[in-house]
Amino acid sequence: MRDHLPSNMVRMYLEPLQALKEVMDWEVDIDDVWPEYGATAPKLVEMLDAGEVDKAVVLPIDFNLVERARIDVEEYNTWVFESCAAYPDRTIPFIGVDPRRGESALKMLDHFTSRYNARGVKVYPPTGWYPNEERIRAFYDRVDDLGLVMVTHAGAAWTSLDERYAEPWYWKEFLEAYPDTKLVIAHLGGKWRPQALELCERYPNCYTDCSALQGWLPSDPGTAESRLREIAARIPDKASFGTDYPLFDLGYPSSMWVDFVRNRPWADENTKAKLLGGNMRKVLGI
Repeated sequence: MRDHLPSNMVRMYLEPLQALKEVMDWEVDIDDVWPEYGATAPKLVEMLDAGEVDKAVVLPIDFNLVERARIDVEEYNTWVFESCAAYPDRTIPFIGVDPRRGESALKMLDHFTSRYNARGVKVYPPTGWYPNEERIRAFYDRVDDLGLVMVTHAGAAWTSLDERYAEPWYWKEFLEAYPDTKLVIAHLGGKWRPQALELCERYPNCYTDCSALQGWLPSDPGTAESRLREIAARIPDKASFGTDYPLFDLGYPSSMWVDFVRNRPWADENTKAKLLGGNMRKVLGI
């Protein structure tokens, strides 16, 4: 979906493409209405088939409190869940909601859990909140009561947002207060990777994923492989495969990232199997 994104984010993302019109026959209309940019459920399943991947967790994000998007957050989440309903054996959609919505966020958790049997929720602190703020406590209570898995962004954020909120250390209080709720710190914590790794080692309910790591592949595949080796050495039971689809697919298709993880000699086959599904099955209880 393009319409769930604030216009400033879309402009920032497309301006480099628009600049290409100076050197080639290429033009992008930033103000055009783009309901979808190809990340539909059928396209996702095509990507899964190409990479011989069984299932995908689908993670919507609520940016609507940063700047009003063209559709509201409930409509966006409904689109995600209804789209994924056509592929129940291939997709596992999560809820995407900003905890600062207060009571309406709690109602969304209740609604999508009861109606669609949602298994988790994605949050994005760079929209303007620290994970250890007291005002978020009611949201955590409801996530815990519903038995949801929580995935949080960590590391670099959209330029218009503030990545200071995305430092993994701010989740320590949550991990201690809600030992029965599993937290997945996305992107290996980004530039705060040492924090994410330490939290995974310290807390039984803390996990991470390697989504967006394929961003290194076109220029420095050795860095991506070294990160995978670090996972194998320190947290083989705590990390899961991820892609951040569709953001990287124009430059490096997700199926190629799957092949990289499967075929590079960064770990033994048992450890690879954990990253490529085994650990996430444990997180989701499936």
